[in-house]
Amino acid sequence: MSGAEVIVAISLIDACIGITKTIIDIGRAVQDAQGLPPKLRALCDQLPAIEDLLESAHDRCDEGKVTQDASNSAEPILRQCEQALGELRVIFRKVFPKDGDNRGKRVWKGAKAVVFGRDSQLQKLLGTIQDNLKMLEQKEIFVIGDKLDALQQLTEGLAEDDGGKNINSGAGNLFANESGTQTNHLQSGERSQQIWVNNPGVYNAGPASM
Repeated sequence: MSGAEVIVAISLIDACIGITKTIIDIGRAVQDAQGLPPKLRALCDQLPAIEDLLESAHDRCDEGKVTQDASNSAEPILRQCEQALGELRVIFRKVFPKDGDNRGKRVWKGAKAVVFGRDSQLQKLLGTIQDNLKMLEQKEIFVIGDKLDALQQLTEGLAEDDGGKNINSGAGNLFANESGTQTNHLQSGERSQQIWVNNPGVYNAGPASM
């Protein structure tokens, strides 16, 4: 590639890396937040895979291992990836609480609408970003291998999640009776959960029996 083409490609990759680092930092800052849905916690653990691939692309471009044609065709893909990552950063800033906020309530309030359920904003953006990265691999910008497997599974899992219904993040018992037929019982430490389905309206949460 010529010097100008290298500069454009690396500049776009650097922009994507910078946004990704911010997203990762936001996620790491709330890893211990009470009430954080497990799938969001798992998602934060997998985001460095995106940074690793972008760093690989940066190194290959910097070392002159990317052809001129590949660079030219990768540019619009990188721009799309930058835009999707920027929108993902906005979601993370809205969903995840800042220091001093009531973390459980803030995470819950922000996550329900944009994170969980089929075709949620988060799922769409993650899908777009992964598609962009796969297209960049086709341009021989980097090799993905199995680096995105776990992230793809989490992205698909968000469509199956109802928003973390019946999550109990504090001490005590959670009983959600929605039919009279018990379908699940979970107990960990000082709290337990019992869940029935099909008859909304019966809910009881009290202190755990000693």
